[in-house]
Amino acid sequence: MRSARTHIYLGVEDADQSALFYEALLGGPPASRNSGITVFEFEAPPLVLTLETSPRARHAPRGAHAWWALDVPEPERVGKAAVALRRAGARLRLQDEGIEARDPDGNTWKVRFVPHIKGCAVVSIREEATR
Repeated sequence: MRSARTHIYLGVEDADQSALFYEALLGGPPASRNSGITVFEFEAPPLVLTLETSPRARHAPRGAHAWWALDVPEPERVGKAAVALRRAGARLRLQDEGIEARDPDGNTWKVRFVPHIKGCAVVSIREEATR
């Protein structure tokens, strides 16, 4: 039986740039790509991420971006994500529990070491933007 997956839809300005970022962040290629829509599907973390080219992404108001975290049970996964994201051109911020990076459209992602979880998880973060 499959576990429940988190479903995230993001309107993006440049599907190719966003796909590079998310492939680095999530550690694998998209499951499908066609006419402005890229879909990533993973069992670990249980996630379906859909990126769709959207002219509205270019005009999103400042501070209207999403904040997400990829929680991982092994500290090595934070390091692997950091290396992959840097190779993809992302700027990183180090934090006590992991790293933080922004995707090409300004959405903030954290990769956090959380030792008590059983597997990877994607969670929405409710924080104030510090820009």
